[in-house]
Amino acid sequence: MESTEVVAAEINNLIANTQTMTLATLDSAGVPEASMAPFIYDLETHQFYTAVSGLSPHTAHLAAKKPTGIMIIADEQGAPQVLGRKRVSYTCSVHDIFRETEICHILYEQFKSKFGGIMELLFQLPDFRMFGLDPLSGRYIAGFGKAYTLKGDSIAPIGPDEIRRAAAS
Repeated sequence: MESTEVVAAEINNLIANTQTMTLATLDSAGVPEASMAPFIYDLETHQFYTAVSGLSPHTAHLAAKKPTGIMIIADEQGAPQVLGRKRVSYTCSVHDIFRETEICHILYEQFKSKFGGIMELLFQLPDFRMFGLDPLSGRYIAGFGKAYTLKGDSIAPIGPDEIRRAAAS
């Protein structure tokens, strides 16, 4: 297994080189919804931010502030083996980023820088909302037989012993 510094750098590289995340949200009845959304990431605070349309079901789910799952996964085209693609997933707490706040304006500029002029158009729409996603725990898959649990700054390899213990509980 790689050192935690190498794994942290791999995770940061994956996040930096990906534009969208998969969201896993729950409606009020607990029915899951999988969707895709753009994101930006603050390396210092380890916060993810997304901007989404109020017309999408996941926006109401995010607004309910239930824990939300996210996954960022390497592109299929560049993967040596599509089933072993690098991916990081987190369970996150959710909070609103209100439109008229300074942080919203700062994030808006970052979204424009990452995604271009489309963000200018989207942010003009009254239904567009921004949310912050704070990772609580996660998992990084670096390929076959290379998996890690993530909690705060902790990165721990997952091996056969950990899998057996989880299956037994």
